[in-house]
Amino acid sequence: MGQRITIAGDLALDFSGLFCGEPPEKHPSTMPSESDLCQGEYPDITEAETPAEGLVEGVRGIQVNSLIQQAQREREDHQRSLSVYQKYQANTKTSEQLQTSILKGLRAGEAVETLFLQAAEAISLMTGSSAFYSQVEGDLRAIYGRGLQHKLPLQMELQSAQERLQRLLIAEERETRQEIRERIHRAIAAHRGEIAEMERMIAQPGQ
Repeated sequence: MGQRITIAGDLALDFSGLFCGEPPEKHPSTMPSESDLCQGEYPDITEAETPAEGLVEGVRGIQVNSLIQQAQREREDHQRSLSVYQKYQANTKTSEQLQTSILKGLRAGEAVETLFLQAAEAISLMTGSSAFYSQVEGDLRAIYGRGLQHKLPLQMELQSAQERLQRLLIAEERETRQEIRERIHRAIAAHRGEIAEMERMIAQPGQ
């Protein structure tokens, strides 16, 4: 009886007669007889997984893993896009509120510096550049405040210096290392001098 082993699809190997044929010369042997092999006492190798079947399963596993990874990447991309869109919506809403505030401020005669900063903030929100607003605010305080001694920029800088001083005082109380406490103490003294100078400039008559 012939034996056929299916490799894949319609591809099969025929081993009929391989074990049952009469050898040229018989010799005593402890191995099972050829007739026993032909009667099916030898294990049926067709029941075991063929190499080709194992290869197909491996390829399927790789494809499944690839699909899972692709789905994960798509989900992450979707989350990033959603986050960017939500931030854009929030920035747009805040920018519209700033535009309304600027118009009301103009009609109410608010300080030009305040309206200018609001406009700079709206531009930063719509362009996604926070560095622009930080640069405008810093230059406004330095040039129009200490430089030209306009009251509002000086008051803004004074408030910022007072907030820094409060943080330094808290840090000095909590710090136990003597060397660091001394550095904090020197910074406190410098801030107090800076605050006194700005208060003097604000008190002066002028712009």
